[in-house]
Amino acid sequence: MSRIGADQATYVLGSHPEERSRLERQHQIWRPEMLAGWDRAGFGPGQRLLDVGCGPGFASLDLAERVGAHGQVLAIDSAPAYLEHLQQQCQQRQLLQVMPQLGDLAKERDPASELDGALGASSWDGAWCRWVAMFLPRLEPLLDRLAAALRPGGRLVLHEYIKWETFALHPKGDQLAKFGARCIQHWWAHGGDPNVAQRLPQLLEARGFRLLHSSSLMACSPTDHPKAQWLIDFLTSYPAQLAAAGLWSAAEQADLEAELAWGQQHASLWVTPAIVEMVWERL
Repeated sequence: MSRIGADQATYVLGSHPEERSRLERQHQIWRPEMLAGWDRAGFGPGQRLLDVGCGPGFASLDLAERVGAHGQVLAIDSAPAYLEHLQQQCQQRQLLQVMPQLGDLAKERDPASELDGALGASSWDGAWCRWVAMFLPRLEPLLDRLAAALRPGGRLVLHEYIKWETFALHPKGDQLAKFGARCIQHWWAHGGDPNVAQRLPQLLEARGFRLLHSSSLMACSPTDHPKAQWLIDFLTSYPAQLAAAGLWSAAEQADLEAELAWGQQHASLWVTPAIVEMVWERL
């Protein structure tokens, strides 16, 4: 449930207006956890911070408020439509400290490229990255960029999935489990890894990062809780993507809708995919 890819063909969730609206709702639901992670990392006024895989820029706007007029936010994404939306929002709010930057995080670093030129070397105080690594076919270019861009002592806050298979509905949920398995199949086919957080500690340590904090953000909620509504929102929007890929049939969708209706009418537990927060320091 995230937002970045090398282009529209590999960004499996799309960058259309409906997905942008879903991402805005998602951002608001997970905003308290995001702000708490920024607090733990010490993000504050006057700093130069990266929003890596910024999408429509909802977090970028929050970062802009946090760093203030004397700080700077470089918001990086591969979807021009999302960056145009962010640029419009910044103009309306007169947030001159935000710089939208088009770039493919899956490509190798190139000092001559516009993206790597904007990142520079050891000049950023921190970076925020949520649900981005899971969609990249190769993690090394992203992690190499972060290692090069952050100054010694710079902080990296990551929110990523560690076990997407925990997405569940109880007491009923067989059709949802089937749907989840098809999502995973779809993402693997596009080069993604829905359990990517399992690999990140070794890769980041090898690049000179030290793990300062980690915690679980997994939630188990009743139907009327925002986290459950987040899951229902995804279950409403993503079946069309699977159907277009030939991975989900009309009959399966009917069974899923019946199961979701039952779950919303009875006492049910909605379990999110397992998410972890990690705060790293560049040595």
